Amino acid sequence: MPAFITITEYFRTQPMNQTLITSLLLAAMLLAGCHRNDNSMRFYSEIKSVDKLVLAQMTISKMATIDDISLSEAKGMKQTADAIINTMKIGDRVAAYSYDTYLTAYIDLTELEPAGITVDENNRVISIILPEIRTQFAGRDLPIREDHYRVTGLRSAIDAKERAAIKERMNESLKAEVTGNPEFNDRIKAEARRKAVTYFETLLGNRGYNAVISFKGTLTSPSKS
Repeated sequence: MPAFITITEYFRTQPMNQTLITSLLLAAMLLAGCHRNDNSMRFYSEIKSVDKLVLAQMTISKMATIDDISLSEAKGMKQTADAIINTMKIGDRVAAYSYDTYLTAYIDLTELEPAGITVDENNRVISIILPEIRTQFAGRDLPIREDHYRVTGLRSAIDAKERAAIKERMNESLKAEVTGNPEFNDRIKAEARRKAVTYFETLLGNRGYNAVISFKGTLTSPSKS
């Protein structure tokens, strides 16, 4: 009889032990999950705080000249009259100017989403989905360069108003050329993606992680070649 009671009590205590073990496993899993979430949010906050990450820049140049209008180029009565007067003046009036602007590629890291960072502590891998590469023009305030200037005889000097006007025309012309030719944006965005991958691989590699970098709207990481 005592032996029977002992056996019965043994089987009754088994479900309690299994419940305890299951509870401990669930608690461990929850703690591990919280730890991974904490790491993800920590890296998310660090990367997002960078704000704007400039990765590549392309210099684009434009040249233009200032010259008295000729009769063959004149349009309308006023230009025709000016052209006739210019033919009567002694001397030359010509100048050449060049102007640089910059096309910059960057990532706005304020657009980074919390779900875009995953930390795998077991394999020491961090996966990041970066916002798309954006481009913008810079350098509008740079002065134009005077490459050639020749005003002789009775011709009037080229003044600041004319130089400002030709700078504005060159700037608008450059923007139109870049906007109308996708190759400019394609080239600088490809370079920016390569540099972004290298940047984050180095940054996270120094902390002992392997980085898997992709970009919003693309399926794979860009090639470094």
